[in-house]
Amino acid sequence: MVTFTQLLELDVNGLETFADRWGRVHKQIKEAREGFHDDVVRKLHADHWRGEGGRKAQEYCDRIQTGIDALDAEVKSLRRFLDEEADGAKGRGGVKGFEGLQNEARSLQQEAFSHGMTINDDGSVQYSVMYDPDSPDAQEILDESKRTANSLEGRAKQVLSTATENDEWIALSLKVIFGTVRNFETEDRKYNVFEPTVKDRMVRNQLNNVGALANARGWKTTAGLVQHYLDGSGKPVEVEPQQMLNDMPQFQRDLDKTMANDVGKRPDGPFTTEWQSTAPNPKDGDKSMDWYYGLNHFQYRTVGEKHGDQVTYHVEVQKRYDWGVPSEHRRTQTAFGGPFEMELEQADLARLNSTGLARDFDVKGSSGQMRTTV
Repeated sequence: MVTFTQLLELDVNGLETFADRWGRVHKQIKEAREGFHDDVVRKLHADHWRGEGGRKAQEYCDRIQTGIDALDAEVKSLRRFLDEEADGAKGRGGVKGFEGLQNEARSLQQEAFSHGMTINDDGSVQYSVMYDPDSPDAQEILDESKRTANSLEGRAKQVLSTATENDEWIALSLKVIFGTVRNFETEDRKYNVFEPTVKDRMVRNQLNNVGALANARGWKTTAGLVQHYLDGSGKPVEVEPQQMLNDMPQFQRDLDKTMANDVGKRPDGPFTTEWQSTAPNPKDGDKSMDWYYGLNHFQYRTVGEKHGDQVTYHVEVQKRYDWGVPSEHRRTQTAFGGPFEMELEQADLARLNSTGLARDFDVKGSSGQMRTTV
């Protein structure tokens, strides 16, 4: 538990400095990413390498860029997370942030001093009252001091309780932000490097139950991907982008925006759009729910050729199927709901790959040729 002294002595500016330094790391990663994209990826695609060698080269460079983007997402989120926890909601201050809690603790301390009282580390209040026992106001003086002390103690303990919750939240969240133990990993965490524990095997059984429940609910995509993860082959899984567009209205809406706002403004000729993120909206129906639990967010791009307002293109999708990826910053994953709801720790699920009880894999797919007017 956070003590009153710890809260008073907390170096909030130190948290700010720490967050700012991660901001500089983000800037350096962004510059490296832009340089790699401009000097390597863009030129590689512009040259239109053909054949197996060209395809492999493009896939390899795209994967590097995806890794850089994931690392950058970790760093940006870490900086934002630390800043909000130190300052309160989005840097505005407030009692939910440590700065606001510290200010409230200082105010309580000053109030206590003004009444000749002291706030102990556990939030209890210590005081003594000087009074004339023969005075007719003696009992009123004692009662007033007690009311003041009780009020201070109640508020001090509430501040410490909130500070302790924040502290525990940071400790749990940083475990995900920085990845698994001894690693700061993005999309390529190491496989089968730890001995599995009893807890690891229990977590595997829990995830297996999630897959079984998904299958019972008719969510074949979710069930199939969970099972493939647990099978541990690590082989890529092919998906059908056209089917995904049919099942996920949000994906179709995002693709339509890309075609109108990006491809539609390009000059005639071949093109390849940047990888962009999309995700199913669970409110769009049961099929979207299946993809939501199966993949959640994923990336897509379009590749094709434009002549006037006529475009011939195909859609490519990709996703690294793993759990607790730091860039996603999810501490727990809630599976389903109602009587079947269960919460699984993301870092525990991710550890299954590290212990060899499951294995991360790539999900990818390419649609057939499509035509549209932009």
